[in-house]
Amino acid sequence: MSRNLAFDQFKEEFPKTASIFGQLYQSVSSKALDEKTRQLVYLGILIAVRYEPAVRVHISKALKAGATPEEIKEAIMLAIPASGLCNFLSILPNMMDELNKEE
Repeated sequence: MSRNLAFDQFKEEFPKTASIFGQLYQSVSSKALDEKTRQLVYLGILIAVRYEPAVRVHISKALKAGATPEEIKEAIMLAIPASGLCNFLSILPNMMDELNKEE
């Protein structure tokens, strides 16, 4: 699975804050969504904010949660109306490299 080296550094340099962030991530999930759906939603958000390192990680997580490449592609395409085509295109090559690597 891909790693987000910047997040690894965040955890190393700021362990207390990273722990609190992890708790926040867990606390906002009521478990109403299954893991696959949660990962697909998160991917759409990550595309919209253009955070490519996390996109790579969450593509792997989505696949492990049972998402198909077609479902992942649809989820990430939904970011276009929300954040614009330029944002999407700026990370498309790396995103597709990760998705194709996992297939």
